[in-house]
Amino acid sequence: MLSRHADAAFWIGRYIERAEATARMIDVHYHFGLESPLVGKALTWESIIAISGQEVLYHQKYKQQDEGSILQFFAFDEDNPNSISNSIKYARSNGRAIRDQISSEMWESLNRFYLEYQTWNVKKVMKESPFEFFAWVKNRSHLFQGITNRTLMMGEPRDFHDAGRFLERADQTARILDVKYHDILPKFSGDALVQDQASGVGGPVDTHGWISVLKSVGAFEAFRKTHREGVTPARVSEFLVLDSKFPASVRHCVGRVNDCLRRVSGNKDLSPRNEAERKVGLLYNELNYMRGEDLIKMGLHQSLEKIQDDCADIGNAIKKTYLRY
Repeated sequence: MLSRHADAAFWIGRYIERAEATARMIDVHYHFGLESPLVGKALTWESIIAISGQEVLYHQKYKQQDEGSILQFFAFDEDNPNSISNSIKYARSNGRAIRDQISSEMWESLNRFYLEYQTWNVKKVMKESPFEFFAWVKNRSHLFQGITNRTLMMGEPRDFHDAGRFLERADQTARILDVKYHDILPKFSGDALVQDQASGVGGPVDTHGWISVLKSVGAFEAFRKTHREGVTPARVSEFLVLDSKFPASVRHCVGRVNDCLRRVSGNKDLSPRNEAERKVGLLYNELNYMRGEDLIKMGLHQSLEKIQDDCADIGNAIKKTYLRY
């Protein structure tokens, strides 16, 4: 497979996953403030900007953090490389470049996704329903992934697509958990901890905040079926990082990337054949042997930052090993 074809397949996977993750993140955060008056008072858009890593760009273009500005920046802004609009556009562009490598159904789904998205703008979203808009984006992403699973032959194009998709998903899960963790920590005023029944640890805002974290990655129902004892920060963190069966957990996603890269190289040995396999293997083994209490002991923020850095290193290693042309 040519490197430019592998690169296109890899980034189709990443961009569609990024579009869905952005839509899910904003949708959950948006409704987080509508479901409870207490939550509404505590709600800010700052965490959404922090999750994206686009703080500087956002504050250069927008003077305030309001609903219209947030929706414009993350859904339609052409200057934001990670906006939903650009993610769909870039995925379509890559799909067009490898139409002979993917199924016709995949191309038709990508093209329709792009064309229908052009009928939306921020005024229409706010006038009609943000919920319906984000549900549409998520459903279109799911449709494309389902068509891919059904029609794309097993082989290198599929493995590079899936490697990009699951690497993006691992990074997004760690990023959302990290920023949301700090967003709902007990607040300090000077040196005094602000503790009240609503916003304190275990209070309605705290519990609802952790539920929103789960919903942000589509994990709420799976978590409740796995942990019937209830929602706590430790249980949520362990589930989203270390659970081997949940499709959006960091451990599961990194394992899928590892499998894809080993199929591409044909490596059946324990030792890696290249730097990409070495990088992903190191992170996967670390997650396999880690326990939930280890996350807390090392510091959840530090652990999640390291995972995000490792995902970036894995992406760079894949690029250097396979995608340069």
